Amino acid sequence: MAVGDIKGEEAIVQVLTAGAAVAKGDVVHLESDGKWDPVVATDKGKFAVAIEAASGDAVEFRAVVWGRVEVTATAATIAAWQNVIAGSTGKIAKAVDMVALDAPASYAEAGVQTELDKIQDPRIFVGTVTEAFGSGATGTLWVGLVA
Repeated sequence: MAVGDIKGEEAIVQVLTAGAAVAKGDVVHLESDGKWDPVVATDKGKFAVAIEAASGDAVEFRAVVWGRVEVTATAATIAAWQNVIAGSTGKIAKAVDMVALDAPASYAEAGVQTELDKIQDPRIFVGTVTEAFGSGATGTLWVGLVA
């Protein structure tokens, strides 16, 4: 299999409109203009994986919005069944494990805010990998599944 190949019959595929050039296998993100661009490390919100390329702005392409598809990871290992986030352009990265909250001894604003900052925003998750990824390797991502 190669990046951008669908890995299961349950995949939901949609036709999307590119806002920039998209390669097959890129993880893409819905931008505020309603178009889909390859992800960068700070993206939140709606994600998909391109199963065909788009040459540039306003070009339509097909993408998996939910289901298993082959993608590429950034230069870091990811264990099987880990949640992943947007990485460098078009790739995924391991999500940081959420730290357990600990109610502060007093309810001063600073102490409460420190604990609230440990809560991860669910909009950052692209999905869950179903196999281990080596550094910069390819593998299966379940887009939209957050465990």
